[in-house]
Order: sequence, then structure tokens, then C-alpha cells
Amino acid sequence: MVEAVAFEYPRLAERANTSKCATPAPFLVGLNHRTAPVDVRERLSVAEARLPEITEALMRLPSVEGACVLSTCNRVEVLVSATDDVAERLIDWLADYGRTPRDILEPHLYVLRGSEAVTHLFRVTSGLDSMLIGEPQIAGQVKKAFAGASLDSTLQQLFEQTMHVAKKVRSQTGIGEHAVSIPYAAVELAKKIFGELQGVRVLLLGAGEMGELTAEHFAKQHVRQIIVANKTYTRAVELAERFGGSAVQFGAFEEQLAECDIVIASTSAPHFVIEPAQVQRVFEARSQRGLFLVDLSVPRNIDPSIARIDGAYLYDIDDLQQVAEANRERRRCEAARAEEIVTAEVRAFRRRADADEAVPTIVELRARVDDIRAAELEKCLRRLGPIPVEQRQAVEQFAVQLTNKILHQPIVELKKSESLRRAIRMIFGLQP
Repeated sequence: MVEAVAFEYPRLAERANTSKCATPAPFLVGLNHRTAPVDVRERLSVAEARLPEITEALMRLPSVEGACVLSTCNRVEVLVSATDDVAERLIDWLADYGRTPRDILEPHLYVLRGSEAVTHLFRVTSGLDSMLIGEPQIAGQVKKAFAGASLDSTLQQLFEQTMHVAKKVRSQTGIGEHAVSIPYAAVELAKKIFGELQGVRVLLLGAGEMGELTAEHFAKQHVRQIIVANKTYTRAVELAERFGGSAVQFGAFEEQLAECDIVIASTSAPHFVIEPAQVQRVFEARSQRGLFLVDLSVPRNIDPSIARIDGAYLYDIDDLQQVAEANRERRRCEAARAEEIVTAEVRAFRRRADADEAVPTIVELRARVDDIRAAELEKCLRRLGPIPVEQRQAVEQFAVQLTNKILHQPIVELKKSESLRRAIRMIFGLQP
């Protein structure tokens, strides 16, 4: 498994901030598989049917303008946009919802504000914060969460940018490529032999946990059929029904070898259950079709000398582990590239957000300066007395151009700095 980099998530006391926001800003409080054990995560888990009710409850909190809840087996996160710091209220709300004392819950929570929340959401949706780096399911889960959210303009923009970043990471890096588990490695190798797997038949020998999981991954490739042979026939029937396949008595599995393309061996037998002579007989009836054999058993169930038979492709659990480990390293390299994309996109999002937040101040500042210019221009024109229209227009144009020149650089800087916006509002007596 390729684990995500372990980040230190800010807690409430570390990032306390009670200032009001000129426009709603994102706040996120949550826990995940790295900060909380499953018995804590399950207390906050939100069933899909309850999402509208939970979202409505969050929207009733003071200063909350938009709300979204992401609840999966690995994380529960509440994201809101608000005009002041609502972290304390969110923690109290989560403790109440989870029926857990705050002092027990709080050590497991991370509290993220503004750009921290944006960065986290971009990383989560891109698969960088998952238990398995690059896993694709989380993007769909985030999209579904936002579909059921109450979105104001802040969260709407954040959602659109989040999905854009996730798509960009997927298209510009290989973070989601390369098998990083033994079952996925088996599927990847099978695709190299057969191409698409829709038309192949799979024979599962034994009902070991790894074999069952590998068969499950092959089933997701929409293989033609999965046949299960097990010492306990009722268990074979149970598994076959799960995969929509068929069951056979273990002693009769050789009859299936000629019809199957992939064999997964996962029994507890202390000896080989497939010998070279069996495979040689199979190839006499196979019309040149290759046979892919996966031996997941220890001790091994498939005689390794079978690998020397033309058309037989045999991999044991060590072979698959080497493939998976090599691919883990590739994903780590791709994850580093993905982190660079996320960092650049967060900066771009912050610049756009700063520019949007600056608009009210810019409008009010320009109005105030225009009022001053108009008043002083009127005084100047009265002192000049009657002058030709052309001269009057020249003076008026000069006044407009002068104020525009003076305002240009301050307006550029206002789009970058919240502290400068506060200073300008104080200096020019604008509304706080």
C-alpha cells in the first residue's frame, strides 16, 4: 500500500482566530484514518439519507453561509463558508452530533481555515490524503458530497476549482496508474497477456482471503465467468454466487483448466495441486491460448517448473509483491508532482479570492476619491471663472487622469493584501 505523507493537522488552539471576514471564508473541521481510530470515526459517520438534515442543521449555525459534509469510511469532515471564525461552534456541534464529550473528541480533530482548508480539499480530492495514494473513489465521493450540500458562492467556486484540480492531477501525473496491491498487480499482469479481460474465464482454487480478494478484482473487470473450486463445496457455492459464477467440486477442477484462461490458486494444501503434466494436457486442447496462473499460496500450490511451458505465465506471491513495490515507488514520484500542482492551484485560487474580496473596498475607495476630486474640481473651476469649453474639459480630464494614476498601484496591492484593505478602510473612513 502506498501511504500518503503524514501531515500535521492544525488543532484549534494552534490556529485560533476570531476576526470577521469581509466575505465568507472556508472553515473545515474533521478527522480521518490517521487522526482517529475507527470507533471514533464511526460516531461521527453520516448516513447518506441524513445528509440533507445534517446540512440544514449546520446552516442554522450563526454566520454560516454554506455547508458541506464529506463522510466516508476513512474520514468525516464538515466544510462551511462563514463570515467569522466558526471552528469552536463546529467542534461543539460535532461533539453533540457524535454524542461524545468534547474533551474526548477534540484531540482527534483538525481545524483548517482559509487557504489551509482549500489545500486540504484539493489534496483529498486528488487522492493525496487517502490511505492508498491515488485511489480514484474519493473524487466521486467529494463530488457527491457537494451535490448534496448547501452552496453559497464561496463553496460553489471552491467545488468547481476542486474538481478542476483533481482532473488536472489525474491527467498530468500517473498518480492513479500502476498496481500497488497484490490483487491489482495480478490484474495488471493479466491485462498485459490478454488485453481487455471481458472475454476470459477465471478459475479460483481455494477460498483463501487473498485469493478471494484477487477474484473480486477480476470480477470488477467484467470477466466472462468465475468458477470456484474449494475443499468445502458449500463455501465454493457461496463464493460463486457472490461473483455470479459457478462452483465445482475440488477434485474436478482439472476439467475446467482447458476452458479457463486465468487460474488463481489460494489453498491451504501443503503441496502442489497443479503439476506440469496437467498443464501439458490442458494445452493440447487449448488451441494456442495462453494460460495465466497466479499462485498466492504459501507453501506454493503450483509447481514452479510450469513457468517453462510455452504459453504458461506463472507468477507467485513474491513476483506480484515485487511488481506492487516497484509501482508504489512510481506513485510516490507521481505524488510529488501532484503536490506541486496542488500548491500552484491553491495560490491561484487565493489570488482570485483576494481579488474578489478586494472589490467592495476598491469600489468604495474609488467612490470616495471621486467625491473628493469632484469637490476640489468644482472649487478650482469657480476660481478660474468663465473659461472656454475646451479648457474646462481639459481640466476635468486632467483631474480624472490624475486620480486614476494615483489609484492604480494601491488598487493592484489591495487585491493582494487583507491587511492593506483594512488600513485603507481606516485611512479613508470607509465602512468597516
